[in-house]
Amino acid sequence: MGLFSAPFSGLLRVFKEVARQAEDELYDGDGIRQQLIEIYTQLEAGSLSEEEFERREAALVERLEEIDEHNRT
Repeated sequence: MGLFSAPFSGLLRVFKEVARQAEDELYDGDGIRQQLIEIYTQLEAGSLSEEEFERREAALVERLEEIDEHNRT
């Protein structure tokens, strides 16, 4: 039985590690903060309309709030 379960056990460890890394990335606010900087820069350069900026900013701020809430628990 151990001989047959070893490959599955190793595969399960790989899946758990991939899931952990994906969750770490999902709840890391650095990428969101970088996106905020980028849209502020685009707005200042005139390459992004005020309306589009506000739409994107609201979504990014909401995401940061979700991340902060997740990290507090």
